[in-house]
Amino acid sequence: MTYTRFHKNDLKLMQETFAQMDGRMLDIGCGNLLDRVGFTPGSEYIGVDIEKSKYTALIADIHKLPFKDGVFDACICNAVLEHVLEPGIALQECNRILRDDGVLWLSVPFLQHIHSNYDFRRFTDQGLRYEIGKAGFCLDKLYGSYGVLDNIEYLLFSAIGWRVTRDKDYKTFGSLLYILVLGLFFMITKIFGSLFSFQQRKDIHHATNFTIIAHKEK
Repeated sequence: MTYTRFHKNDLKLMQETFAQMDGRMLDIGCGNLLDRVGFTPGSEYIGVDIEKSKYTALIADIHKLPFKDGVFDACICNAVLEHVLEPGIALQECNRILRDDGVLWLSVPFLQHIHSNYDFRRFTDQGLRYEIGKAGFCLDKLYGSYGVLDNIEYLLFSAIGWRVTRDKDYKTFGSLLYILVLGLFFMITKIFGSLFSFQQRKDIHHATNFTIIAHKEK
């Protein structure tokens, strides 16, 4: 398993991998992912989602994709699997639409906040290995964003963001004081997280997220 720091290095890993992908690409749950990546991967890119975005070519459910068998060279499934009712069926659909040896890019959160109204589960690295193997994929690489301090930093950041964007009463004295305290701890954790970056590589039981690169078995 390979270490990568959350956010910046995760994005770098995504960009480097996507740049090497060629052929027909399907991005399931595409959202606005291309805004983060900065370019369109593959020779043909098709984005599908359950909601419309500027990159959505088709509204579709991952449990029953409206494509023939083996028509894509690569499939992107970024931060989607935690939101689906039947992850096994979803992965089987990813496998079905890929040609033999087609590439699957899959990323899921682990120690992250509950996000959206349809956030059903978290996967460990062992759980991901099992699920993709059962769906007919062969694991090529597994990356984990490890680090206790990075975990805490992310949770503090998401807590502050939730308060400011979702809490209508966040401007009350108590709420503002609470946000200030969270912000103080966030800055302290961020500083120490950078100082102990190398040590956090050893925190293999504390991961913010996991990323898998796999291929469809013949």
